[in-house]
Amino acid sequence: MNNPIIIKKGLKLGELDAEADKDLLGACFIDNGQFTSITDVLSPASIVLGRTGAGKSALLLETSTTVEHSALLDPNDISIRFLEHSNIIQFFNEIGVKLDLFYRILWRHILTIELLKLRYDLRSESENRSFISRINGWVQRDSAKQRALDYFSEWGDKFWLETDEQLRELTTKFTNDVRAKLSAKYHDVDISLQGAKGLSEETRTEIKSLATQVVSGIQIKRLNEVLDLLSEFAFNDPQKRYYILIDQLDEDWAETETRCRFIRALIEETKSMRRIPQVKIITALRRDLLDLVFDKTRDSGFQEEKYEAYLVRLSWSKEDLKGLLSSRVSEVYRRQYTSENVEFTDIYPAAEKYGSGPAIDYIIDRTLLRPRDAIQFANECFAIAADRPKISWRAIFAAEANYSNKRLQSLKEEWSEYYPALGVTIESIRGLNTPFTRSSITSERIAEISTELHGLTCNDPCVRISKDLYGTGRGVSEADFVSQILMCLYHVGVIGVKISTLDTYIWSNIDQPRISKSEIKRANHIKVHKMLRHALEIKEIDIIKPSSGRAKNTRC
Repeated sequence: MNNPIIIKKGLKLGELDAEADKDLLGACFIDNGQFTSITDVLSPASIVLGRTGAGKSALLLETSTTVEHSALLDPNDISIRFLEHSNIIQFFNEIGVKLDLFYRILWRHILTIELLKLRYDLRSESENRSFISRINGWVQRDSAKQRALDYFSEWGDKFWLETDEQLRELTTKFTNDVRAKLSAKYHDVDISLQGAKGLSEETRTEIKSLATQVVSGIQIKRLNEVLDLLSEFAFNDPQKRYYILIDQLDEDWAETETRCRFIRALIEETKSMRRIPQVKIITALRRDLLDLVFDKTRDSGFQEEKYEAYLVRLSWSKEDLKGLLSSRVSEVYRRQYTSENVEFTDIYPAAEKYGSGPAIDYIIDRTLLRPRDAIQFANECFAIAADRPKISWRAIFAAEANYSNKRLQSLKEEWSEYYPALGVTIESIRGLNTPFTRSSITSERIAEISTELHGLTCNDPCVRISKDLYGTGRGVSEADFVSQILMCLYHVGVIGVKISTLDTYIWSNIDQPRISKSEIKRANHIKVHKMLRHALEIKEIDIIKPSSGRAKNTRC
């Protein structure tokens, strides 16, 4: 640039939340292959899987602005808390009745209604009546179609209601069906949590059997016929495609157990909705949340590989992230300052410093290869370099301190449901050299960390093994405790490991998401991710200083 531009205070390359970043997202969207896959209605790929900040919400937002017919469904609007606190659900949970099929029916109904609203713009009772008149023309003497029509007749006057009202209506009907089934013999039973607790063991067993029959009797076959009817008459134009987009499933919209079962039911219904070729349900889901869902809902005969075709794993290469940062620098400077094309290297150092490579490589090496990480580091650099024409290496190093501390805090929040004690666990490696070995975690440090974990009451694998370490008779050794700590830290992305001297380091965000106990026992070298070294006060002994005085990094 001929005339240097002074960086304004508050200049950013974007916001960390996709919803707040809509404007720049549209102008700088990077499609690295996944967008085509999820918008193709012929492809089963429909569950966008990635860690926090990987771009799941951004992908759904881009879909919503690109495709012609789409609706965004927020689980916070479905009033699941009403469902889990309803008497009937608490009653069934207490006596041990599985409600998975009921949750599937809820999703099937919700998704069907949302599609009908999208297709026919059902927003009022009059529009509803018009729709019912239309479907009467679809049905003649076909008994399967007639059964589907019965469903529309039963619920047709309620299609225009909001999603949470639909759920309440369904739950009320379900409760009445249960009462009717039980009334012959158990008409005086209190269908509530307290009522269930007061049942004798014999009565509880009998009611559980009857209640299971009610759940099993839910007409999922009839709903399959509804989908077939919609496929034949409502969504039969190959030129028109309809998308239901579901995001925010990782938010606190229900208790963990209910949320996991509800998400599992959604996954099953996503598969079922494939019966309508012109319709696609696209869901954004965090990788750790999917692990939790499968762990909590795993039953006999469960095969995780059956879901593989439906998963779209978001992944970013270094080149993808370079393209993202470069396009955002150009767009931000075009909007804020000049019509000239401003390159990333016009603002950030292109030359190496202490063997670190160009600034863009330095930044990306300190991410988990996620857009949010790269944007956050770049934003911290701009904050430090305000009132200057360019970002210096000094500003980058200063920004790294803020960025590293923020990423550590974000990591704890990201994994708080799966590893609620991560804040304590991660302290086991504070101040170590990198790379380090298992023996670097001393007995003194093991005693300190295990004692602190032992005092916690949360459901964290590291807390559980700390309690086993202290005399529960399970024969847990210090080596077992260290293995569990390291498996946890590998899973969340804090460390990478080298299994043997002939192997390279593997990382959960690049290679395999988890590591086994036998693998972690064989790990002969362990590295802390560059993103967290500053925050955890890690000493980088893998820096070699030649006689010239310059330093050179070995391969990370």
